Amino acid sequence: MKKEWLYAVGLVCLTAACTGTPQSSTTELCSIDVAGAMEKPAELKLSELGSDVRYVSLETTDSCLVGGNPDILLLDEEIVVFSRQTCLVFDKESGKFLSKVGHLGDDPEAYSTAAPTYNDANGLLYFMRRPGKLQKYDLQGNYRGSVTIPTPPDSPSDFCFTDSSIIGHYANIVGDNGRALLLFNEAGEQIDTVPSLLPVLPDRGIDDINSINVKRQGNAGIILTTFQSGDASASIAGIPFLWKSDNEIRYKESFNDTIYTVEGNTLTPYIAFSTGKWHWGAEARTESKDNEKRLLVGCVFETDNTIFFQCIRGLYTDEPETFNGIYDRKTNITRMYAEKEGIKDDLNGFMAFRPKAYSAQGEYGMIVDAGKVMTWMEENPEAAENEKLSVLKELTDDSNPVVIITVPK
Repeated sequence: MKKEWLYAVGLVCLTAACTGTPQSSTTELCSIDVAGAMEKPAELKLSELGSDVRYVSLETTDSCLVGGNPDILLLDEEIVVFSRQTCLVFDKESGKFLSKVGHLGDDPEAYSTAAPTYNDANGLLYFMRRPGKLQKYDLQGNYRGSVTIPTPPDSPSDFCFTDSSIIGHYANIVGDNGRALLLFNEAGEQIDTVPSLLPVLPDRGIDDINSINVKRQGNAGIILTTFQSGDASASIAGIPFLWKSDNEIRYKESFNDTIYTVEGNTLTPYIAFSTGKWHWGAEARTESKDNEKRLLVGCVFETDNTIFFQCIRGLYTDEPETFNGIYDRKTNITRMYAEKEGIKDDLNGFMAFRPKAYSAQGEYGMIVDAGKVMTWMEENPEAAENEKLSVLKELTDDSNPVVIITVPK
């Protein structure tokens, strides 16, 4: 059976003027100088992201064991820890276990994936129930009903919330439904849509595909497809395409160097990543040759003081490289360094920091397996004597992971 493999990737024209497309802005567009930072790479330091660091050892009991390869959400007072099958809530200050939220399955209250999206307007966690529902739970683990997604059989891959609506983003990994964003309400009623900002790629059949590979570059998951013709296409997952900042909804698409503010069905340019000679334009996004130097701007974490981001170079090569970047919003300075080196902990001398989440309060966080922490402590006995790391000395082989959180400046 033939499948259509259309990947919505490319560069958006900022001057488009029709409804649901980018609009011109009366304010000067903020520019992040990626090209300049790539010319002069400099070691990144944790003090650029925060004034201090907290180490939260998650409580470990039989009822709250964290699964493999976990991710986190940093809320006002809680840490939500989720893996492939479970979602757990811990106190952000003490690490005390608070609740288990929902479950996988086929019953009316079950969800399809344990990865939630937090709605700060009502304090609930939303989980995808394929093919067309969002299951709602509070932080105490109580089921709070569901929302029907009004576009069957297609459904968005990630979501963001306002006081009156839910905004979903379509990854368009397979097939092209013509939508980039869907606006709907808690009653499951469609409010509006925003068409895809990216040029549509030619139709592809399963017979046109040479290979499909899955890889991870920094925080991004990459589904890389190469075709018999020699060109390639990449779908990006596992990073935020929609997020909220100062009660504004931000949106950034793959293969697009611009962040937009979503205002109804209009997208207003907000921040542009200036990639210079490394720019990857729409006309070249499927070329598998002579693009080793092109940069794909991937993960973006936005706080009041800084913007942390990642860029992938040589995406279609055998050995792509990922770079971390930090943009200081007060000084307008951008610094970048290889992601494999992490961010040096110049505050407490602990292992390299790799942001995996951030909070509305301006915190950055990562989660580290207890075994890795114990190994580092054994290999760095002098640094381990730092009093601020004392909580880590109580870890055992059976301990839950540790969450490391920066203190905002």
